[in-house]
Amino acid sequence: MVNVLRIKLFKYYTPLNMDKFLRRKDSSSRTDAEEPSRSVTKKLKKVVKRNYDEDYIKYGFSWCGDETAPRPQCIICGDQLSNESMVPSKLKQHLYSSHPSCANKDKQYFKRCLEQNKKQKKFM
Repeated sequence: MVNVLRIKLFKYYTPLNMDKFLRRKDSSSRTDAEEPSRSVTKKLKKVVKRNYDEDYIKYGFSWCGDETAPRPQCIICGDQLSNESMVPSKLKQHLYSSHPSCANKDKQYFKRCLEQNKKQKKFM
């Protein structure tokens, strides 16, 4: 009697009878090809290539690397930052945090430092 009861329960809970508990997509709804996936659009980031502006010299930065995607280079310490950090706020942050003694210098000071660095590279 117990075995018969087990068989009846097994037949009732087979995958065929469990379909009523599953949520399935309607065949009449959009297919994946028609509807863009949300997860793919979230992962794609818009890459912005920032260009060097001559006013960045007042923050103590010149540029190096490729002209299409220049990288800011600190005139004082020679650190190269990423292209994404070629924004005045991030350049100021580097200047004030790494070189607080040079934070109040004018444009001409940084131009002289840049010329000295170029001359040093020429002789090396």
